[in-house]
Amino acid sequence: MMKAVLLLDPDGVALAPATLCAEAAEEARKLKLPLFDQVVAELSAGREMRAVGETCYELFEEGQRVALLEIFEPPRVA
Repeated sequence: MMKAVLLLDPDGVALAPATLCAEAAEEARKLKLPLFDQVVAELSAGREMRAVGETCYELFEEGQRVALLEIFEPPRVA
């Protein structure tokens, strides 16, 4: 299944375009996309992650919220 991951500043403004990725290694190879876990690790840059609901993570550095990660499932194409 494909996902899109978006890095936002603390005010919810996108810091970069969303990154499309795949959850399974086979799908990633087939579609030439990075793996979801790798994208999340890269964008979080070792900061503490706290889940906010099912599709959002707050990123903390030294106790301060510094960013958000939003995870989306792109629309399926028929």
